[in-house]
Amino acid sequence: MRKIVVLGCGFLGNKLIDSFLGDPATTIVGFDRNVPGQSHDRVQYVQGSFASGYDFASLVRGADLVIHLVSTSVPGTEKRSLDEIQANVIPSVELFDACMAEGVGRLVFLSSGGTVYGSSPYRANRETDPPAPYNTYGLQKVMIEQALQLTAHYGDMQYQIIRLSNPYGPGQNPHGPLGLVTKLVYQAVNHETIHIFGDGSVVRDFIYIDDAIQGILDIIARGTVNTIYNLGRGTGASVAEVTAAIERIVPERIIIDHEPARKVDIPYSVLDIAKYRQITSLRRFISLEEGIRRTYAFFTESRQ
Repeated sequence: MRKIVVLGCGFLGNKLIDSFLGDPATTIVGFDRNVPGQSHDRVQYVQGSFASGYDFASLVRGADLVIHLVSTSVPGTEKRSLDEIQANVIPSVELFDACMAEGVGRLVFLSSGGTVYGSSPYRANRETDPPAPYNTYGLQKVMIEQALQLTAHYGDMQYQIIRLSNPYGPGQNPHGPLGLVTKLVYQAVNHETIHIFGDGSVVRDFIYIDDAIQGILDIIARGTVNTIYNLGRGTGASVAEVTAAIERIVPERIIIDHEPARKVDIPYSVLDIAKYRQITSLRRFISLEEGIRRTYAFFTESRQ
């Protein structure tokens, strides 16, 4: 039996756990501050706080693969640099040390493709581009990446770092700070005013959740170890283009309110995914329009 430990049972974590259940030779441990109420005979949920001093050794004991998805903040809610380091970087280093001590074969860290590169000259960011985080959330991601690389350098544990862009779709909390596309579709379905910062010219790389999960699985199964992969669609869409697509697809009347632009929003962030394309199992990515249709269908059917 292969044992996988997933730290973080949110949007991505739960989808990953579901995907691993397709292999009957795999058992899964899911760790989070809040764990799902449902159970499965091959999933054990462990409730705990991702914090310095936690017994990570017991959590990862016997694991073949550990996937680190936890962050105590998200873009827009980040704290001072010192707070981010204490809340995210130090526990991550303790986790890495525990994995090394317990003989974990590989650790996969989900980093941020949207915040570690900083402002680009209107071209897609490559894995070889130097990090230039523009907020403390990106800073802690870069520090964790480097701590993982350094830890693995002095041992036998393999690692993979995945810089994910902006996943969206069914299962994402439409009331949370992440998931612009999910949030806007939900607001349209429920006749809520859509608030846009600035003129809508900010460009991001949006990837539908099914493609994001398959991309993570591809990198684990087919990717090179001890390296970094960008994961997105590799195509940018402005906020204005997203809202225009929603207006075309969603039959409800859309109400848009423009608010002052925010300094934290860099104008352009798109990922170069040439490296991932070399190993992908996807024949094509789900288009933004199709992703909006699927998300709209989910909200109208479930009426959340």
